[in-house]
Amino acid sequence: MSRTEAELAAMLDQARQMHYGEAQTALMEDVVRHADAGGLHRLAFAARRDLANAYSVGRQWDKAFPLFSRCLSEYDARPGEFGPEADYALRNWYAHIAQSMAEFPEISLAQIYGAFEDMERRFRAGGHSLRKVHDARRWVAQLARDWPEEERCYRAWKAAGGPHPDSVWDFEAEIERLVLRGDDASLERALAMAGPVLAGQITFTEPPAPIQCLMLVPLARAGRFEEAAQAFHRARRAMYQDVYRFEYGGMKVEFCALTGNEETGLSALREHLGGYPTLNRPNGKMEFATAGAVLLRRLVEAGRGDETVRGAGTDLTWTVAQLHQEMDTTARELAARFDRRNGTTNQGDRIRARLAAPPIADFLPLTPTARKAPRPVPIPPGTPPESLLDQAEWHEQRDEHTQAARCLDAAGTPPPHLAARHAELTALIAGGDDAEARFRWAAEAHRQAGDHLRHLVCQCRLGHWLSRHGQVKKGLKTVARAVGELHRTGDHQMIAYGELLHARALVQARDDNAAYSALARGAQHARIAANPVLIGALALTEAHWREIDAAPPAQVMALADVARGAYTAAGAPGRLVAAHEVTRKAHERAGTPGVFTAWVETELAALPPTAPAQLRGYLRYRRGLALMAAGRPADALEDLIDAVGEARSRDDDTAEQGYQLAVAYRAAGRVEDAVQAADDVAAWLDRLRELGRLERPQIADDNRLLLAEGYRMLGDHSLAKEEYDKLAQNARAQDDPRLLVNALIPTAQIYDLLDQDAEAAQAYRAAGDAAARLGDRHLTALCRAAEALSLHWAGEGQRALAALAQAEEATRALPAEPAAQLTLGWALTFRSAAHILAGAGRTPQALDRAARAATAFRRLGRTADAAEMDLLHGGMLLDADRPDLAEPILRAALNAAPAGTALHLSASQALALTLERLGRTAEARQVAAPPD
Repeated sequence: MSRTEAELAAMLDQARQMHYGEAQTALMEDVVRHADAGGLHRLAFAARRDLANAYSVGRQWDKAFPLFSRCLSEYDARPGEFGPEADYALRNWYAHIAQSMAEFPEISLAQIYGAFEDMERRFRAGGHSLRKVHDARRWVAQLARDWPEEERCYRAWKAAGGPHPDSVWDFEAEIERLVLRGDDASLERALAMAGPVLAGQITFTEPPAPIQCLMLVPLARAGRFEEAAQAFHRARRAMYQDVYRFEYGGMKVEFCALTGNEETGLSALREHLGGYPTLNRPNGKMEFATAGAVLLRRLVEAGRGDETVRGAGTDLTWTVAQLHQEMDTTARELAARFDRRNGTTNQGDRIRARLAAPPIADFLPLTPTARKAPRPVPIPPGTPPESLLDQAEWHEQRDEHTQAARCLDAAGTPPPHLAARHAELTALIAGGDDAEARFRWAAEAHRQAGDHLRHLVCQCRLGHWLSRHGQVKKGLKTVARAVGELHRTGDHQMIAYGELLHARALVQARDDNAAYSALARGAQHARIAANPVLIGALALTEAHWREIDAAPPAQVMALADVARGAYTAAGAPGRLVAAHEVTRKAHERAGTPGVFTAWVETELAALPPTAPAQLRGYLRYRRGLALMAAGRPADALEDLIDAVGEARSRDDDTAEQGYQLAVAYRAAGRVEDAVQAADDVAAWLDRLRELGRLERPQIADDNRLLLAEGYRMLGDHSLAKEEYDKLAQNARAQDDPRLLVNALIPTAQIYDLLDQDAEAAQAYRAAGDAAARLGDRHLTALCRAAEALSLHWAGEGQRALAALAQAEEATRALPAEPAAQLTLGWALTFRSAAHILAGAGRTPQALDRAARAATAFRRLGRTADAAEMDLLHGGMLLDADRPDLAEPILRAALNAAPAGTALHLSASQALALTLERLGRTAEARQVAAPPD
């Protein structure tokens, strides 16, 4: 079916608005096909250019070349059909294509230089600057590492105009050439040039992510670790929002590999693995494969070669060792192909040096809470299996599951006489679907071996497991029978342990009284056995249950105190922290949190240097929160950073800790750190809420609000809007109008900043509806006024007038108190009315509303807003040929407008024009003259 030119142009516009991907590419291909069939050469030219870009983003770079060739031949065959705009686009495209040709080693240097000669001829024939030609030639020389030629082309590029001051890509060329040269002098120059960009003092029309990525390794080598970490996070945020070449992702991966951040590097690698196999641009593939191989070699050397790596969003998997081999081989083979093409060994030498590079630092912390993961204490080779099983059980009793699992793994396949015990501990520590079968087999094996005590303990563990996995009656019966027999053995330690498991099974059966009786019996036998682990476990379990049952806080505290003493003696820091936490909750319920805080201070002061880091971290976390509650976020941060960092180093931090840290950062004015902390736990908190495992579910939304506001403060509006959109979705799912208002108003304000006025109006409308549901008349009025003004800016005059009527009605419904809110409501409504009525040609009413708005804003101390209204008021009077009335109003606007702002400039220009019309030329010149 044929399509008209208008239809195809609309299809192309639609494709341009789509996200990159197969659907966009297919639509563009359809436009090209129909345009060719209809002889629509100019439209086909434009569509091919867009399609080539889509192919490049989709990693199909080779498909761009024939599209360019077709456009070039079409242009040469029909030069009269194409205007200056097409000529300009073709020239820029030619420079890009000629440069891209060098990234394919199968394209000979003769072909590449031939393209440059043809391109230069075309530029000269049209009388155009050769700036683009020299830039492309320079980049090709840089790729071949022909530094004399690169320097010649660089100087020619500079002479022809050089870098555009607003272009991050032109500035990147300046930095990249120095970084790739790699000598000390060049790197010093790169660091000096990039410094103002990294500090945010020089900005471009696009984010400086390319500069940040290029400078990661040089900053780290220079020992400027904090700047490197900041550049890493800023680049990562920017790259969330747009499509960047694989090389930039590779720079992040390689930086992580060289600075002891293998886990972060592996995460960055996974993000790109889905597209890596189909990346059809050899230079980009070589660079990324090299970076990946550097990271993966580190992991292989750390003994992680058998771990599985999965590409994000794909089913593609490799082992670390397999992927290292593949990437290392790919990097070397591609480098060799480039060297054969170029007739040098330059690329191979560079790639081999990177692949063999030693680490820059043992560990470069990427965040204030980052810590080098502690290396586990090695298990001495030759440790007897029985000792390993003893150690595994010792750690399990203290809830140190990672260490317990290491000991169990080190035991390997045990000798026959230890097989039952190994199976039992495997079920206890690892759990899994086969745990019941392991417990049953071990219990029977113990019985057959004549080890009656172990048989009974294993039966208790089996019964406890059954009661927790949906077989309460069977589990309770099993453990009760075994405990009864344990009492007949007279082994106080095992009786105490059995009663602990019996009590837990009874709780599953909802027989709390019997459970407390079992704990009391167990505690008596634990004291006789003088076993601190069991004394602590029984006391802590009862304290925890009594707290849930709202028993007298003093009773809970007394039990927790017993547990703390026992666990201190047993050397069980994890369980000791749990006892502290029960004490805290009891104090909170008793209304004495200050007593607990004072106790924390005392404990911290008395802690010896050898105290467990886990305990110190917990106490500092609680003190940090207390300082936050006292309004001292800057003082709280040191404690919170240390506490979260300690927990994170053990992979034992919680999502709520991350949230509290983000809150503290934000309160202390450290917005970037707050964003990083909130982003780290946002998805985690959402997941915990879904599972019903958050004590305060609302913190998932509070954290995302903090994240969105942080992005907005940093100017990352698209990321902020993504977070607000998620919040609005959550609010609708939870039927939470307050959250919906908190998400929609900033969303509308972002649309305002981006001049997307129709979208802003829609968001304000929805926010106003949600505010009305809340019964918040003040917010409702503000949203209605903002909606009306956005509709006006969107060119929807009639709808703006209708929305203004609703805003005035909502404002009239405001209560008289608080007076400031009423004044603000009328100020904003009058402001909207002034603009809307002026646009509708209703000047007398618009003048009245502008005057009222200015007066209301002055009452509120909002002088800049008042000046804006005076400027509008004076401008309307000037348009009505009443400069005499306009002068005092515009003079008031000029006096109130902040110096150096666009508002101040507009007011001075308007006043100068007014004075000119009044014949006061000298005054007009004085007003219009810029200040010294």
